[in-house]
Amino acid sequence: MSKEQILSSDGLPLEVSLKKAERKNKLKAVALVAPLFLFILIIYVFPIGDMLFRSVDDRMITKMLPKTFAAIEKWDGKDLPDEPVYKGLYDDLTYLKKNKTYGKIIARLNYEKGGFSSLIKKTVRKINKFEEGNYKEQFIKVHKRWGQSEYLVALKNTAPNWSYAKYLKGVDRKFDQDRNIIQVSRR
Repeated sequence: MSKEQILSSDGLPLEVSLKKAERKNKLKAVALVAPLFLFILIIYVFPIGDMLFRSVDDRMITKMLPKTFAAIEKWDGKDLPDEPVYKGLYDDLTYLKKNKTYGKIIARLNYEKGGFSSLIKKTVRKINKFEEGNYKEQFIKVHKRWGQSEYLVALKNTAPNWSYAKYLKGVDRKFDQDRNIIQVSRR
């Protein structure tokens, strides 16, 4: 039995000609689907991915208050922190006031603990009157909340660069000073 090769009208073997036609059809199909795929990717996938990324990204506060967080790492969260934490806070808030960028931290800290907005605003208004040394006493003198460890614990809880605290808040939970998850008390 001899195998006779069937040729197409252009003189190519039929098998090669069919593969060529199939490849053209596949390229046309990809070309038709590609814009839709890019549309879905750009309009839906990237924004949802970005939103999920931002929901766990907590680097903004750490970057804006670097000296405070360097000092607050050593604090156990029980009593009021020592002078280096308040010194770091003074340095960071002074820098933020000078650059007029402290508004960004107000919103984020107020999510963590209600009352941070007025606390930071009042402190920033009076921070130029601070004298060198004994910053802890001066902060408490400006606002009594600086003498309440719960506000400083809330500040410390914003320290990790990546956190799921926003998800905890959605189910009425939060971190305590030891980073344990606890139920939010209803008032």
